[in-house]
Amino acid sequence: MKRRKLTTLIALLVLLAVLLQGCMFSELYGLSGKDESPATPPTEPTVPDNDPTEPTETTQAAQRPPYVPYDRYERLLPSPEEARSFGDIEYTRPDAQHLRDGFAEVQSLVDGGADSETILEAYYPVEDEYVTYSTMAQYAYIRYTLDLDDEFFTAENAWCDEQSPLVEQAAERCFLAMAESGERDALEWEYFGDGFFDYYERFPVYSNDRVVELMQKEAALQTDYMALQSSVTVTWENEERLVSELLDDPELDYDQMMTVYRLYYRKYAPQAAKIYASLVKVRREIAQELGYDSYAEFAYAYYYDRDYTPEQAQLYTADIAREMADLFYPALMNDYDEEMEASEVMELLGETAYGFGGAFATAYEFMLAYDLYDISSSPSKMPGSYMTYLPTYGMPFMYVSPTGGVGDFLTATHEFGHFVDGFVNCNQTSSIDCAEIFSQGLEFLALDRAPLDSRTHRSLTKSKLADSVMTFLSQACYAEFERQVYELPDGKITADNLSRIFYDCNERFGMGAEGMEDVIGPGWIDVQHFFIAPFYVISYCVSNDAALQIYMAELETGDGSGVYQELLDNAAGNTVLALLDEAGLESPFAKGRVAELAAFFAEELR
Repeated sequence: MKRRKLTTLIALLVLLAVLLQGCMFSELYGLSGKDESPATPPTEPTVPDNDPTEPTETTQAAQRPPYVPYDRYERLLPSPEEARSFGDIEYTRPDAQHLRDGFAEVQSLVDGGADSETILEAYYPVEDEYVTYSTMAQYAYIRYTLDLDDEFFTAENAWCDEQSPLVEQAAERCFLAMAESGERDALEWEYFGDGFFDYYERFPVYSNDRVVELMQKEAALQTDYMALQSSVTVTWENEERLVSELLDDPELDYDQMMTVYRLYYRKYAPQAAKIYASLVKVRREIAQELGYDSYAEFAYAYYYDRDYTPEQAQLYTADIAREMADLFYPALMNDYDEEMEASEVMELLGETAYGFGGAFATAYEFMLAYDLYDISSSPSKMPGSYMTYLPTYGMPFMYVSPTGGVGDFLTATHEFGHFVDGFVNCNQTSSIDCAEIFSQGLEFLALDRAPLDSRTHRSLTKSKLADSVMTFLSQACYAEFERQVYELPDGKITADNLSRIFYDCNERFGMGAEGMEDVIGPGWIDVQHFFIAPFYVISYCVSNDAALQIYMAELETGDGSGVYQELLDNAAGNTVLALLDEAGLESPFAKGRVAELAAFFAEELR
């Protein structure tokens, strides 16, 4: 009985950790509060000026693969301004009205029959201002998420969220006018590129005033959710205490820990349910206004650029439930962790990047040179780990919320995979599914490149495979939960119904626990993707399959990094199934594919 109780506790804690993890690649990340001793490249190998491809000797007298220093690396696109340290960026609230007026003036020229040269001469400064606006809005969001108690950036982030749909509306109307003009071909030939206007004709989203109004409402509700998640507290022994502090208390026993969770969910689930119900209602109206049968259909096409459908995803998650649910507890039993400081994580990441060489080492040095990461801990920092991009400077930014264990290395590697993609492809990987291949794939490849002792390597490899199982189960569970919620009538989206559906989904995917319904069930309130990035989570499953194919290539031929590089080189502007097909990899939706993976996991986790 005692062992079963302990196992249930471990299962619960892992489930709760999964709820709180995740990668919001398109937005976020942190600054502030760097460690007092920032990480530096462990050996900082350099490349001779006379031949940037020549390998060099390190201070450890070991050969490393060659790479090009970041200041000589030819990137896919130039940035408007040179890169600078994150701490040197000065925030100025962008003039959204002036930007909107600029787009309107260009549109007037187009409508008035101006030639392409005149239109472009007026457009160039507007585009520059648009890039600046996007950078400042993203910077405000980064700073806001670093400290949810920062009133200034909380307000600035909310303002940018409110203005962004209006800015996008002005831009879309301008581009649609160009598309309908006699100068369309000339504009594409001289500047925008072939097929540029096709996207705006396919998705005339912001031209609808009601949609813009709804998107502003959606942004406000998302801000409400983030405020709700900031510094959550419960009454404990007649005192209001932070939940995070209570759960970190080593004196807290099992029953007390369960009491904390129950108090937390009892307090916050009803509040979160009101926000979520409003979000679902708003999003369904957006889809209806734009002529889609469902919000999922709209999100798949517009936000995530997917070449598969919600119906395919539903069949896929059903396969995962059927073939992998029994792997939940074997995966739990292969979880591994030991203490590791953030500085150690960054040093190990550096050794791994230099072990790969090429763009990995280049991107790592670029990240350190401009202070483009945050791995600090703070109770006011938004949980989660992710990468974002500052287009004015051509700079990705990596954020990791550390737990103090060796698992942080894989988390950092995951986000560094996004960073490498952002650096190499200059944020042109439009498909979320493609982007997630590079984060999850690098986790697998890093296992053999990191300088780990044999015991740690063996344990961490099994732990990563276990984590991969958990990714399939948890994210497929979340995708199924979202599908069911968006099919509910408005009046049925209540805290009780949401918790019931969420627990039932967990049970279906092997993650239920008898007697824990009131703890696992309300866990939906901690899955930020439901509130901030709806219908995102299926991408973790699809890309995880591709990442496993990279890993299998590494096991079979030792050339997993070659497969990874081929995918990276062809990701910009591509879709996931097309990308996999071009690389000769299998579709995650292929018949029998999930069963094949389940058999692989069962063998590896014995």
